[in-house]
Amino acid sequence: MRKLIVLVTLFVSMVLATRVVAGDAIEFTLGQASDDIDVYRLAWRRPWSNRWFVSATGELTGFHTISLNRWQADGDSLDAIAYSPVFVYRFNQTSLPYVKLGLGAAYLSDTTIKNRNLSSYFQFEDQLGVGWQWGIHDLSLVYRHYSNAGFSHPNQGIDMVMIAYAIQI
Repeated sequence: MRKLIVLVTLFVSMVLATRVVAGDAIEFTLGQASDDIDVYRLAWRRPWSNRWFVSATGELTGFHTISLNRWQADGDSLDAIAYSPVFVYRFNQTSLPYVKLGLGAAYLSDTTIKNRNLSSYFQFEDQLGVGWQWGIHDLSLVYRHYSNAGFSHPNQGIDMVMIAYAIQI
């Protein structure tokens, strides 16, 4: 419980320390991980001002994400705070379909959940997703993988499939 309070305090402090800028969004995510582990995620997204490879087809851009995560299964749970830069390729259409790819870092409140040994509190957070943005709304399907990249053993890692809804604020 103490680690959860520290993680929530850290997340809230980071969010409150920033001014809201155009395009900032709050993201709500639900998903399922390996071994029937339920996953809940609340994230703050800040878009990058840069755009690359702008063409008639689309453009490459991205956003920073700070998230608070909850994993739970059969009375067992852990919490995590994560940061990830995410690259997004948006296709030029009235409503914007896109693909996204991110690699970030997470700190977990525990190293095990439902007999899965993640071995370290520090984990890398990889993500690959597809989505659709219309107006201020964004809906995506995301695959996430958490692993310590073999820095500690055993490195069982964990895979997740998630549905995310974000709204610009």
